[in-house]
Amino acid sequence: MSPTINGTERGTEAQLVDLAAYRDPETLTRIEEAARDAARTSPSGIADLATGTIRLDKADADPAGIPGEGAGVELAEDEESGALEVLDERAGWNLRTLIPASLTDPGVWRQRRAEWTNAAMFHAMRSPVYLWRAAKVSAIGARAGGRDAWSYLWATEYGEITDKVRRTKAGPEHIADLRADRRKEAKARRREPVTVYSLTGCTTYTAALLALGETWGWVMACPLLLPLFGVLYALGRRELIRREPDGTFTLTDAPDFTGAGVLTDEGLNMALRARSVGILKDDEEVTIRGFIARETGDKASVVRFDLPRKSGKTAKEVAAKREAIAAALAVDAIQVSIRQDGHEGGVYLRVADAHPFGGDPVPSPLATAERWDIWDGAPTFVDETGRITAIELLFFGLLVGAMPRQGKTFTARAAAAAAVLDPYCRVIVADGKGGKDWSATALLAEAYVRGVTEPAVRRLVHVLENLVREMEEAYDALFELPDEECPEGKLTPEITRDHKIYPVLLVVDELQRYLEDEGKENEDDKLTYGKRIEKALITLAKVGPAAGLIPVLASQKPTGDAVPSAIRDAIPQRIAHLCATYQMSDSILGTGSSASGWNAKELAPAFKGMGIHADETGLRFMRSLLINLPVFRAICERGRALRIAAGTLAGEAAGQAGRAARVGGILADILAVFEDRKNPERLATAEILDGLATLDPSVWSAAALGVGEEEDAAAYARTGGTALRKALDEALDGTDRTLSVRSWTSGGRANGYYLADLRAAAGIA
Repeated sequence: MSPTINGTERGTEAQLVDLAAYRDPETLTRIEEAARDAARTSPSGIADLATGTIRLDKADADPAGIPGEGAGVELAEDEESGALEVLDERAGWNLRTLIPASLTDPGVWRQRRAEWTNAAMFHAMRSPVYLWRAAKVSAIGARAGGRDAWSYLWATEYGEITDKVRRTKAGPEHIADLRADRRKEAKARRREPVTVYSLTGCTTYTAALLALGETWGWVMACPLLLPLFGVLYALGRRELIRREPDGTFTLTDAPDFTGAGVLTDEGLNMALRARSVGILKDDEEVTIRGFIARETGDKASVVRFDLPRKSGKTAKEVAAKREAIAAALAVDAIQVSIRQDGHEGGVYLRVADAHPFGGDPVPSPLATAERWDIWDGAPTFVDETGRITAIELLFFGLLVGAMPRQGKTFTARAAAAAAVLDPYCRVIVADGKGGKDWSATALLAEAYVRGVTEPAVRRLVHVLENLVREMEEAYDALFELPDEECPEGKLTPEITRDHKIYPVLLVVDELQRYLEDEGKENEDDKLTYGKRIEKALITLAKVGPAAGLIPVLASQKPTGDAVPSAIRDAIPQRIAHLCATYQMSDSILGTGSSASGWNAKELAPAFKGMGIHADETGLRFMRSLLINLPVFRAICERGRALRIAAGTLAGEAAGQAGRAARVGGILADILAVFEDRKNPERLATAEILDGLATLDPSVWSAAALGVGEEEDAAAYARTGGTALRKALDEALDGTDRTLSVRSWTSGGRANGYYLADLRAAAGIA
């Protein structure tokens, strides 16, 4: 026999036996109830939904005088000071709160106050109706009271008995007896104390009313009629109930908050049951999380609720019915904000009291800011709650689209101002409109292109293509950094500070003008430049953000025939102001946005700057912050001063001595060639011609200059040099500036141009 250990044979594996499986349900129930009773009386029991509220016996204090010792209180030593701290373990018991949240939430109290205020106004407006109803009921009470009093005092019920007896053809003596009984009963009733006291009270009340009326005036005596009015109203209510025992009668109506912006449980369910909405059936209700509350500022009601699970409806379906829900609530659609809250059936609903963007535009905080960090976002607009929103420009960019004169430039300018006030952010601007909207940026921009003239377009082509090369160089620099310093493979504030790789803001206003292909059939220069701009922008928008490129593009025609989808799709952040068609709105905000209730075609044209903002978090209504031209120029002046102090002023702004550069035509092209070659001191004519041929082969290639393939490079240099000299003379004709060809022998004899001479001829000091 094998030896045993604690009753178990050695070598035999112990088994866990579930004794509950051998108990009947009634026994298990009794055991569970006994366990709960034990937990309720235990000093360390925990209240929950199963055991209910526990009872804790207060332990005696420790003789040493330490408060709470032995009553669930522990002592802990502070790591820094070494002092003893009292830790009450009851803090972790999660005991139920004695005061409900509905009594402590300020938003709930604001909601109650709004309901009470609107209810008071509703009843005050309907008080004449209530007075008329009360007068009608009182009149019915007066008539019923007089009738009942007469019937009681004169025993009129005997008349009905007499009529019944007469119909039975009884003898005259029976009728005479009934009449005698009636007189006797009526006389007794009139002598009853209640009758006497009632008549005395009525007489006294009437006499007092007449006396006060004669003494104080009948107007002052009117309040004394209220008791009489109340008695008559009570008699009238009793008569109405007698007539219709199953009927209902109310003096006042239920307050109707429709159109007041004050949301209630009943109003919410009624709106979702409306035929045009169809989210809820007649027997369905939503489950409100917590309470309906009022926002800080008391301008809107906010509620979070869950749709019935059986309905199968989602928050997206509710959002798609935003206009119908607004109609059911009798408010403008712009006053209703709907989005998903948590799971698919959770809904966040906000109903504003009035149009959220009424009044004057809100000035931008950048108007008074001394400087800004682009990594902190760009204050661009106010949302429907009135809060100023700083959008993330880095890694996202911004695409703005709308009809003419609807605030595209204002929005783009509000966003760009943040980069202007950051001395470690480069700025490049191309204004296809050619007006004054962006002229102040010439004070600090590395490149400022104005208009769509041929020289301006050629300049933009070079700037963008050069920016693509700089982007590739930035990626090369990021590639060489260790993973610890560049953990996500993109630009960071630390990399900007330590390695001088700065973010670049690229603003292109009226983008469609630079991309128009009017010469498509003839394949002329404009088509060539437009395609080169398009190609560069697609590359920059798709690949550039991780290297710090920030595209801010604005267009009147963001549809596919004007702005390619490859550009639009590469910019995840968009703003749509008033659009002409829903297709135009969808091209900005994304396909299907109109079907979901976000249609920029329906925006109110009276509120300039109002639009719809879309990013990876969803869509929302907005209105651009105000930065007018004088304010923007002051911002640009501060931005220039910041860059001078930081030593980051570069490009055209660094060489213009405070004046906006006006470089165009052949001078701009030659300067572009120098810039492409890192701005050397001088370039030979042959080198300049090679660069110009790359920029514009239709003019400066050997074939375009009439130089045959059998001719040598010297012939090309002579012919091209003559053409270049002629183009420069024409460009400088009418000015007081000149430009001469210079020769040098160091490094080989050559003729060409010095960069300093070219800048002087271009008016860049």
